[in-house]
Amino acid sequence: MSWNLVVATGWRQERLCMEELYRVGDIVGRRVEEIWFTGFDGLLTAKVEGDPVEFVKLLIEVVRSGYYIPRYILRATPIMVVVKTDLDEIQRAVGELAKAHIGPGESFKIELKKRGVKFDRAAVIEYVAKAVERRVDLTKPDKVVWIEMFPSRTGVSVIREEENFSLMRARSAT
Repeated sequence: MSWNLVVATGWRQERLCMEELYRVGDIVGRRVEEIWFTGFDGLLTAKVEGDPVEFVKLLIEVVRSGYYIPRYILRATPIMVVVKTDLDEIQRAVGELAKAHIGPGESFKIELKKRGVKFDRAAVIEYVAKAVERRVDLTKPDKVVWIEMFPSRTGVSVIREEENFSLMRARSAT
């Protein structure tokens, strides 16, 4: 299972969200290869063709243009790397992505979404942040280190805040 997108939907709306995600893939011209249930209500993982960040940008454009407004896709987060849910592996992945995607003068913050794991949130953020040699800015960061933690696998990305699709944010921008 190799996913590159985490999608949030309403409780018990997963099937409808899956259908809608395939439809969105057709609209934006990027095939949604596979979608998986995560075992957590309202949460799916998916594998999209090509760059997941570009997929999310295309989704945002479609919504902002008014061409298509999703009913079930509430949030879509692109994932650049998936690793075993192990703090050392997560820290290593974050360090590599930060070097590649956060410039010397840029700031960052860490956004952690954890489900079904017993790690302390603050401790995870503190441990992982040691791998990023950039300035922290919790209010207006240039980049966000996005971590989606599940019991066995964790997805990591370094993106701009606006590269994470939120239906509420996209609709308020139209």
